[in-house]
Amino acid sequence: MSSKTVSKALSILDAFTAETPSWGLRDLARYLDMSHTIVHRILSTFEEKGYVVQNTETNKYELGIKFMELGNVVEENLKISEMIQPIMKRIALGTGESVVLTIIDNEEGLYLKIVESEKSVRFSESVGKRSPLYIGASHKVILAHLPPDIQSKIIDHGIENKARQINTKESFQVLLEFIKKQGWFYTSSETFEEVAAVSIPLFDKKNNILGSLSVAGPDYRLTDEQAKKILPILKEYQENMNFILSKVFFPSRRNYLMNKLS
Repeated sequence: MSSKTVSKALSILDAFTAETPSWGLRDLARYLDMSHTIVHRILSTFEEKGYVVQNTETNKYELGIKFMELGNVVEENLKISEMIQPIMKRIALGTGESVVLTIIDNEEGLYLKIVESEKSVRFSESVGKRSPLYIGASHKVILAHLPPDIQSKIIDHGIENKARQINTKESFQVLLEFIKKQGWFYTSSETFEEVAAVSIPLFDKKNNILGSLSVAGPDYRLTDEQAKKILPILKEYQENMNFILSKVFFPSRRNYLMNKLS
């Protein structure tokens, strides 16, 4: 199999997201600007191996159960749940809100683990959800610790997409400097309407940014003032989380590290 074929196959898998979990053949081919014959051939191979299934009612393709098996392999290898679940649970109980672990992956923020609040109205989102790093506290505290050239690239991408979070490139860069110096950040209704979050950065053993730890909840409950009150609870476990993450190899794509090696 040629590298071009592999690249096309992976592009097809990447098209399946939380926002678009299913695709019709022609719609997918049009979206990827590929020949529908090629897309059909690749999908058929994926279907044969269990990576995708075709819904008999809609005739659309969806990701198959094979990915659940692979996800379990990654989870078992990381042993992440048994190490950080107790910490995140203690934070959730101490703050009364949901706790979110976000990691950087290919210059995006990825929700890796969520411990939800026990309250009836709470932050509710799915593990695996991706967002640009210029949106929301959990992502901005990551972006603030990336190299300037990577920051510039991501900000430019946001400007191209007319992101409402970015007024000007210069003012956003100043904001990132402030976030890095402050060591935490709070936002409201950025990633999701009427949802607020306060976040701190997390680092690997070489002090490279790996992700963030956040407390999130309804903005009427998690106000700026309330966020400052619960921030000490979040920070109390920052060193513990960094220590755990320094002992675990995360198969996340941190392209910015390549710049340090070049």
